[in-house]
Amino acid sequence: MIECRHLGKRYPGGHNALSDISLTIDRGEMAFLTGHSGAGKSTLLRLIALIERPSRGSLKVNGYDLSKLPNLSIPRYRRNLGIIFQDHCLLPDRSVLENVALPLQIAGEPAKLVARRARAALDKVGLLRKERAYPATLSAGQQQRVGIARAIVNRPAILLADEPTGNLDPKLSEEIMRLFVDFNRVGVTVLVASHDQALIHRFGERVIELKQGKLMS
Repeated sequence: MIECRHLGKRYPGGHNALSDISLTIDRGEMAFLTGHSGAGKSTLLRLIALIERPSRGSLKVNGYDLSKLPNLSIPRYRRNLGIIFQDHCLLPDRSVLENVALPLQIAGEPAKLVARRARAALDKVGLLRKERAYPATLSAGQQQRVGIARAIVNRPAILLADEPTGNLDPKLSEEIMRLFVDFNRVGVTVLVASHDQALIHRFGERVIELKQGKLMS
């Protein structure tokens, strides 16, 4: 599902964000990326999401060789990914339902299917009753749930989450993590970057530790 071989990322100026990363994450697995700030967790997720390109090595995801994937094919590739950020990245001038529906609208799906699937995604995260609300009226935990609903509305094979509980209190963090566990139980491959050791200890069956861009465990 996700296969890195001697993967590296070097930025202008000579900074090596990732060096010689070799690992495999199997289909249907749930894994945590951990390490100090600057260890390379977010960089690895950005490479998997093809927000950035690797400098060296190979990266294969869901049958795609990302080193050879042309730019025109990136939107099709990303339809199999759900991406969740720490800061939600919601559009403030659109309702909760419109925010969740956005990936389907961009993909050109029919309006009836868009509405049905967006409401189903909101229902999965417990926010269907908030479909007409706007992001500014929601709590931080609710905004993160909207972000999760938007990430799963395409029914992705892989879910990537970059510090998804970083701005939440312990109770809300646990609720968000249980949502990821639920998605994983129905076959979604889940990769979560987090420095929250308590959550990792509780939910992490597999932990991938990075230190200064290198794989430690």
